[in-house]
Amino acid sequence: MAKEELLDKIRQSIVSMSVANTEAATREALDAGLDPLEIVVKGLAAGLTEMGDMWIRKERFISHVLMAAKALAAGQALVEQKMGGEEGTYKGKIVLGTPKGDLHDIGKNLVGMMMRAGGFKVYDLGVDVEPQAFIDKAREVDADIIGMSLIMSICLDKMQEVCTLAKSSGIRAKTLIGGPPTSAKVAAEIGADAYGGFDAPTAVRTAKQLIGI
Repeated sequence: MAKEELLDKIRQSIVSMSVANTEAATREALDAGLDPLEIVVKGLAAGLTEMGDMWIRKERFISHVLMAAKALAAGQALVEQKMGGEEGTYKGKIVLGTPKGDLHDIGKNLVGMMMRAGGFKVYDLGVDVEPQAFIDKAREVDADIIGMSLIMSICLDKMQEVCTLAKSSGIRAKTLIGGPPTSAKVAAEIGADAYGGFDAPTAVRTAKQLIGI
């Protein structure tokens, strides 16, 4: 089966919200030697993006999107298992989370998945994370990047607090932000080192540029 067909099979399995089909299609693509990042971006993430667009158009319920996200997680687990590897094989380390007050994690999870596929070791702190927790974890693991995803604009002050702490604490990690309320202008205003864009693939590219890859 051609590469495009394998990737489309994964995409369709996400849209159909089938964990079993997603696992089978992802395993088939991995066995065929497809690049993990392509599997993530053009297969798994493409399917979830399509579901999200259908939800925006009111053609699906949020429950459908969550079911599709569960299928995506199943495929993600297989990709990560296939990648494996020793600590030294990672391109960089990133501490990831949503700042205090924001409980949304679909965007963060997509970024985390694609960062892993892109060769990063990801330490996911989850949602509603206290500013100091980002700094403490970054210091503990000697992270290259602190990545923050945000949906709620009222939490921008917490994101800014993380950026301020990162610069004053002496850690070497650079701050990377993303999500609908953010932009390159916002990044400059709150003292972030970089804006990761509106989508996960752009965040990965920006992260690599940020650490000189």
